Amino acid sequence: MSAEIGTETARGKLPTGDCAFAYFSPLGVTLRVKASHPRLIEAVAAACRGWEAPVDAHGPVLDLWLKVGPVPVYGGGPVVETDGLGLSIRGNIDARADAGRGQAWCRVADPDAFNDPELREQVLDCLILWLLTRNGRTPIHASAFVAGSTAILLAGRSGSGKSCLALAAHMAGFPLLSDDTVYVETQRKFRVWGIPRPVHLFPEDAHQQEDAPIRLRNGKRKRAIAVPAPPHPVTADAAALCVLHRGERVSLEPLDPAAARAALGPLEPGFDLLAADIAAGLRRITLHGAWRLTLGEEPKEAIALLAANLPRLIEHAAS
Repeated sequence: MSAEIGTETARGKLPTGDCAFAYFSPLGVTLRVKASHPRLIEAVAAACRGWEAPVDAHGPVLDLWLKVGPVPVYGGGPVVETDGLGLSIRGNIDARADAGRGQAWCRVADPDAFNDPELREQVLDCLILWLLTRNGRTPIHASAFVAGSTAILLAGRSGSGKSCLALAAHMAGFPLLSDDTVYVETQRKFRVWGIPRPVHLFPEDAHQQEDAPIRLRNGKRKRAIAVPAPPHPVTADAAALCVLHRGERVSLEPLDPAAARAALGPLEPGFDLLAADIAAGLRRITLHGAWRLTLGEEPKEAIALLAANLPRLIEHAAS
């Protein structure tokens, strides 16, 4: 849901004068946005497109203030720094977020700055997700697709094959949640969300997509493989966890929940900032068990095996 763009006199965080405003609902959380220029509201609309969901009326209300004004000029791309619940971004923009207060603000020199999708992802996504992931939406480092109302989570460290499996699941006709990170709510209800983005593969895994652009993802060069956006946000109200393992042939075996959680640690940079929340989320997801998915050479073989075992996965899914 997003409200119609309007204007009102802003006070406090923004200078006085007419300001654009709107409401959005990324991952089902109310995000109240004020901006000194309507095009900044349009940038937030573009950033949230595809991952809005019905608002939880009992959930938090987050605030984002956007302003056009002078900013320090730095070389290179945006630099992100964190301190407890606080986050700052600098590099031709100036931004701060305080997750404890549920507030973030950002100043840019040009109202069209976020027409650049990469900058929009680096800054607006970062600010919004910083607030969300500390206000009830726990990130889990996994790719995922949906079967019915169940999310099949494919978890493993970077390079374990998550993105290749996500692309194979998409090619097999399953709706995708994510190729790298899903977001889980465990309070009041259980739900899993994803954010629609291209599937990012290492160049050596993308021989048939050599025309896809190269992007840096967590400091690694990957090809961004575009997949069609779903007509409606993809969510799930149950989840089954598969921990990825390399072997000689594809197989799927039950895995003790404690062993599954241990296999996913230690957490990688970024995720380690939310270690307690992620541990609690994984305990909920593995409440009825977990699975070891051994991968062979072809990702599509693993997806076919999962498809053949969906009744077992769904039966033991957490909800």
